Amino acid sequence: MDRDEFRKRVDRAVLVLFATVIETTSWATTALLDQDLERADRIIADDRRIDDRVEELTGLIKDRLADSTIGPEELEDLITILQMAPELERSADLAEHIAQRTRQGLGGNISPRSRGLIQLMCDACVRMWQLASRAYSECSRDITFQIQEADDELDMLASSLLGEGSAGGSEPAVAAELALVARFYERLGDHAVNLGRRISALNGPKRLLPGQSLFLRTRSTLTGRQSRRLRRARSALARLVRMRLTPADSGFFNLFKLATNNVVDCSETLGKMLVGFDEVDEHHQEIRSFERRGDQITADLLRRLDASFVTPYDRADIHALTEEIDDVVDDMFSAAELVHLVPVKQQLPEALEMTEVLTGMATELDLLIGCLKSREGARRRLERIENLEREGDAIYRRGMARLFSGEYEALEVLKWKDILQSLENAANRIEDVSDVVESILVKNT
Repeated sequence: MDRDEFRKRVDRAVLVLFATVIETTSWATTALLDQDLERADRIIADDRRIDDRVEELTGLIKDRLADSTIGPEELEDLITILQMAPELERSADLAEHIAQRTRQGLGGNISPRSRGLIQLMCDACVRMWQLASRAYSECSRDITFQIQEADDELDMLASSLLGEGSAGGSEPAVAAELALVARFYERLGDHAVNLGRRISALNGPKRLLPGQSLFLRTRSTLTGRQSRRLRRARSALARLVRMRLTPADSGFFNLFKLATNNVVDCSETLGKMLVGFDEVDEHHQEIRSFERRGDQITADLLRRLDASFVTPYDRADIHALTEEIDDVVDDMFSAAELVHLVPVKQQLPEALEMTEVLTGMATELDLLIGCLKSREGARRRLERIENLEREGDAIYRRGMARLFSGEYEALEVLKWKDILQSLENAANRIEDVSDVVESILVKNT
């Protein structure tokens, strides 16, 4: 198969996945609002087929990457498409999560206004995904701006749905589920934005320059606009403070400990993955399971937040802490995805050092969360995390200097650059979590 024929086959597979996400999102919303259990069950059953299509696409590209004659430009394009594949798979999973709410009878227990907001959010998501699909098929960079504008509209609709759930007329369980549904649509929109940026890079100039990222950032690396959007979402969710039905709930501590234990397990497995690149597939699957476990713990924390009459700390701080811990695992999973999808030939010593720093920071973070309950020893943990983060920054700079020193082939530089960046992002996220914990402790001293 020549290069042009291969690329046409890849493009067809990508566009089919785009169309599948669009169709699944639309039908999942219809099933939810119409309480169509039969359709919801079909959507849930079909998720395996979507996963198989993603695996087929990644396998096709990985076979091509094994060709020693592949050039740097084609390599960069294929790596970008490989990074798009997990976003397509996760987006289909989000649509499935919406369909699962049909089994819980959510569509029959919400107000007409909530139903209208859900339909509008679906319409906005579908429009964003249609734009992203068009951008890919037309090799367009300009459509990305339209996707970002539609994302702003989606964020406002999500805030409105959260406000509707906290208005007082909904049952607590229904309000919690509405908050999750709003989050599912928001994440669908975020994935469309990320894909739009990747498509823009795919069709942009191909350059290998120090200081430039040739892979686009994952959703956990936020721009200023995205940070403002996240703050608006947090503010909207904080309005659920009116939903007070149960006494103070100490279960938050147990869930936070589960979340940080998950971070520790993920960091240790990532370190094993990078030591000798043995059993990469097995380690990748383990890290994927940690990422999914983190998502489940996040959902459990948000449900508990909504149902609690009195919370141990400010609701906005609990929500921020929940999201920040989840983002740590997402960044480590991003690094694992790159290692899994694009095998490297030369080891990078600084990457191993970064995983050691990450494991140390994760361990200190786990101990720091315990200080929320004991209120003792926090200062030592905070200082240790800060020192490790500085050490990580120095390692990252040394690693980048080594990559561009001429010691590594250009193709290896392409592969290692964003792996190292994802490890750095994860370290920064852990420091962000420690900042939230410090804020909580100061407020409650």
